[in-house]
Amino acid sequence: MEDMEDKITKAIVELIRRSKGRKLTLKATVLVRVAGLDERHKNILKAARLLSKLAGERVIKIERKAKTSKSKSIMYVVDESLDIWRMSKDKPDEATSFLGSLTKRFHNRSSPTQMRR
Repeated sequence: MEDMEDKITKAIVELIRRSKGRKLTLKATVLVRVAGLDERHKNILKAARLLSKLAGERVIKIERKAKTSKSKSIMYVVDESLDIWRMSKDKPDEATSFLGSLTKRFHNRSSPTQMRR
């Protein structure tokens, strides 16, 4: 069975590959749905954590909603200026393996004390 993070990374690449515009906005809930995962809260949090780590590595960008609503939703953005955009459009298999290697590196960096936070 595929790992949840593998499904999410494949979903990110697939969404970028199929996008028609120049910018793709991702939310954790939508990503979980597209990845074919159960929309339980823990899965959404794991997807959000993965997106946050990818943003920390500058693979994707973060865009916060304006303070006009009470929603504290963070949207993650991939646009044509990012390497992952071009890689997903031209070589989707390489993009998937690149994101997969990044997520494995995240696991190797995490210590038990960091995971509790």
